[in-house]
Amino acid sequence: MIPILQAYREALLADGVPRARETPETGDELVWQARWFSGACGREFNTSAGDKVVIRDFGEWNREAGPDFVRCTVRVGTTERSGAIEVDLDAAGWEQHRHAINPDYENVVLHVVVRRPSKPHFARTATHREVPQICLADHQPATETWNAAAPARAGRCCAPLRELSADRLTELLAVAAQRRMEGKGAVIAAMIEARGADAALYEAMAVTLGYKNNKLPFQLLAQRIPRQEAARTRGEALLFGLAGFLEKSEPPAGAPRQYASNLWAAWWKERAARTASILPAGAWRLTGQRPANHPLRRLGALAVIARHWRQIRLALEAGSEAKLQAVLGRLEHPFWSFHTTWRSPRRTAPLALLGPDRIREIFANVALPLALARGLETSWRELPSGPPNTPLRVVAARLFGGPLPRALPRRLYVQQGLLQIYADFCLRDHGECAQCRFPTLVGRLSD
Repeated sequence: MIPILQAYREALLADGVPRARETPETGDELVWQARWFSGACGREFNTSAGDKVVIRDFGEWNREAGPDFVRCTVRVGTTERSGAIEVDLDAAGWEQHRHAINPDYENVVLHVVVRRPSKPHFARTATHREVPQICLADHQPATETWNAAAPARAGRCCAPLRELSADRLTELLAVAAQRRMEGKGAVIAAMIEARGADAALYEAMAVTLGYKNNKLPFQLLAQRIPRQEAARTRGEALLFGLAGFLEKSEPPAGAPRQYASNLWAAWWKERAARTASILPAGAWRLTGQRPANHPLRRLGALAVIARHWRQIRLALEAGSEAKLQAVLGRLEHPFWSFHTTWRSPRRTAPLALLGPDRIREIFANVALPLALARGLETSWRELPSGPPNTPLRVVAARLFGGPLPRALPRRLYVQQGLLQIYADFCLRDHGECAQCRFPTLVGRLSD
């Protein structure tokens, strides 16, 4: 029988070109700015003119008007330059946004473009200096997209999947899960290489706290308020302030109002200098979630994580879910251990800041990929699965036309494999399954 790994790799090719090399389609510029700054896009590129570019320092998010990132260091060819970096979805954005006549952009040393342009566009400053330009579509695979979804209805693969034996199906899912973990590990490794282990792992933790709907705002907050700053006395106030949660906060009298007042007392002194960095209200999705998972609580948890970072990092790097559960499971917050929102009544018994299911997600998305990337041995395929969630229900509807088959083991690798198949094929198919290679792959495995 054909080796599954070989068949999977062949199915990912379209006319000899890896499907992951498709032009990125995510239309949110802020998403790509966050992805760029995380280091997940890499740090070595070639300019449109063919010069080698190495990012020596990604700098800082700009708090004021002007380029996206400041105090950056870039080597272009043999010349090292310090200045700003601007990230645009399209090469034409430089002229459309009038950067060419704006003196605030005079010190830009690199123009980063997400999509591959249909025709050449040149970035120049007000003094007619050409700005080196790189295109991420020529370098970085279009990895996991944000809030992307394919229709939650049965796909063309349902019939061949029903014909596949349970053993071959679980073997297929194991191959897909391995690919998913290796991909996540590569991204985390790139982030660590670009910005250091502390910054990379803290940011990855923050993204996982954001769940599906609030990954981006949590990532932005972790980038704009680095861990060292978040761990200080004023750090929690900065997180809540930049999140926009203190702008019109009117908690009821008592402990909620006192807590919010204490945050505001530290925040207002910083607010004027950071106004441009405050996240818009539209960046958050605050409804449709369990109270215990409310972003307010998770933001409080992020502040606690920053203050206990040394032992948390050690647990992450150990590659052991048991150690991670032990460390994260005992985190406490004087307010959020007893409340779920500003207005929720105080609970008589404390509520875990991070429950076992969320800690398992952190392990699956951060600690386990990190361990695999570093070559640590772990029996991760024996780990139990978490509870079913909306993404998995969508995947089940797409691949099986309904609930997951009962014969599938309740293991983490099964869930991860399903999500990877969905990402590799369903999210990259725009022809209502007509051109998708996954049904053919499944059919070959049945032979």
